[in-house]
Amino acid sequence: MATAKTSTSQGLGKGEDIEETVRKARQTAIEMMRKAGYDIGTKVKVVVDPNLPFMGYTMPQGGNFTIVVSGGAVGSGLLEGLLVHEMSHVYRIQGNHPSHNSQILEEAIDNLGKKTVLRDYQQKIVHDLLNDIQDLYADDISFKVLRDSPMMESDQMTRFLQDWVKDGTVKSRDAVMDGWINTSIMTHNARAIAQMARHRVEDTGGLAERANKRFLSQVSPRVAGRFEYFRNVLQNLREEMTAEEYRALLADYLRQFLEIAERN
Repeated sequence: MATAKTSTSQGLGKGEDIEETVRKARQTAIEMMRKAGYDIGTKVKVVVDPNLPFMGYTMPQGGNFTIVVSGGAVGSGLLEGLLVHEMSHVYRIQGNHPSHNSQILEEAIDNLGKKTVLRDYQQKIVHDLLNDIQDLYADDISFKVLRDSPMMESDQMTRFLQDWVKDGTVKSRDAVMDGWINTSIMTHNARAIAQMARHRVEDTGGLAERANKRFLSQVSPRVAGRFEYFRNVLQNLREEMTAEEYRALLADYLRQFLEIAERN
């Protein structure tokens, strides 16, 4: 479950300083989760991967969990917030939420067929599509936890989500790859804008909406016309959902994506 894929290049300090920073951040995040009503217990280990190219991810291991964070995340000032996000994934897994049911996710990918999702970049895009929905469900928790903390101001949340919205398309000699990548940019933009609405994060200056409009003006009307579908699905994800309802949601979501990506 790769999450918080923010690029980072900051260096690491002394080993003992890093260990103590991570220890304190872990304890702070666990306590913040508990106080907000999301007790995950203490079977959560945090380790640092100095070469990780994004901020962090979570690995379930039986009843235990390991959160891997990048070296840059340790010195970024965002470590506690990152851990709260990852611990929100832990809470979802512990609660058996359908969005974090690995069997349902594997079925959704298998149902697409290997002939459809054949190339490495296509597999990564499908994984990221499913990850976006997982992250939204995790952030339903983490945003509530962080709002009660002075750790992240509202303008930081605004900038964080505005920065996710891309305003440019890709164009290469591979039309199929371009179709997949540009459609994935559209869905990721929909995720960021949906998340702002979902958590009442102000789009100060309308930067996210304007960036997305610039992006949509560069793709075909057929592609641009599907943006509202993706935004509406992501903005209106229901907390209570059965496994069968979630399977149906993923099947339709991925079908809609493939219809655009394959014909773009």
